[in-house]
Amino acid sequence: MIEVFTIGELEKLSGVSRSTIHFYLSIGLLPRPQKLSTSRSLYTLDHLQILKSVCELKESGLSLTEIEKQLEHKVDAANESSVDLAAQEYQRMHERILSVAAQELTEKGYKDTHITTIVRKLGITTAVFYSHFSSKRRLLAECSSVLIESGLEYVDSKEATTKDPAERLLWLCFSHLHVFRLGATALALTRVEEFSDEGELHRMIQDAFKGILEHIERDVSGGVSEGGKHPAVSDELIAQSLFAAYEQTMFRMLADTRYRLEDVLLTHLWIFLAIRAARSGEIDIDSRLSKYTGLIQQMSSQLPPLPPLLER
Repeated sequence: MIEVFTIGELEKLSGVSRSTIHFYLSIGLLPRPQKLSTSRSLYTLDHLQILKSVCELKESGLSLTEIEKQLEHKVDAANESSVDLAAQEYQRMHERILSVAAQELTEKGYKDTHITTIVRKLGITTAVFYSHFSSKRRLLAECSSVLIESGLEYVDSKEATTKDPAERLLWLCFSHLHVFRLGATALALTRVEEFSDEGELHRMIQDAFKGILEHIERDVSGGVSEGGKHPAVSDELIAQSLFAAYEQTMFRMLADTRYRLEDVLLTHLWIFLAIRAARSGEIDIDSRLSKYTGLIQQMSSQLPPLPPLLER
């Protein structure tokens, strides 16, 4: 990524006044900057280096006309650059906002995180913020996705050092602590389809969680020996249930000081090991299911009764 500067930053780094920089631009002694708006332009290292060369050549006694001839090839090369600095600057600002927002969200939670605080910390306007994120929910969804992806990269690096599925699971749980610090309400905002105007937020967060679920399903299904009988229930649904259990215990820990992270990790590991044992045949769960088949079918064919006031 090319380093970019505002006119103020270029002035400070080069020691050349803003008015002189504008004059050099007007006579073609500097490459054309890329404009973000009528009042804001971006400059690169090419501008800084050429400015330094101009200062050195002026000190050696050369006129501006002579300097222009010496630096003409550098200016032309910079003008021909095809890098979209505006897009690059947009991405840089987008990442800066995400970085500050993620810190605010994980420390304060969704409810107590305010756009005005993020804007103030970044030194930008609310207009700039909303040009990147149309709502606080969208900001939350992207922060969640970034934290999840970062957690998966972290756990992949740890998984490379062990073949123990239980140890891999613990690293998976640990690597996503920041995600769950956003809180149950915050995650629900991005995962419930009722926000039809921003249904893509639901898809965004679901796609991010898919990576976690794939890790869990892989290690759950790995508990069945080759040639064993086909499991009575879906590995995918077991992975979904295991992940949901972890979500709820994490939220309980964050809301209840009686529980520590150690308790949550130990409980989750116990459930995982019990599932692995059942899958491998150490504990025969499947043969017990037939006893309940009739009741399950009965429950599946009807809804529970409504409260008396709602039966009309």
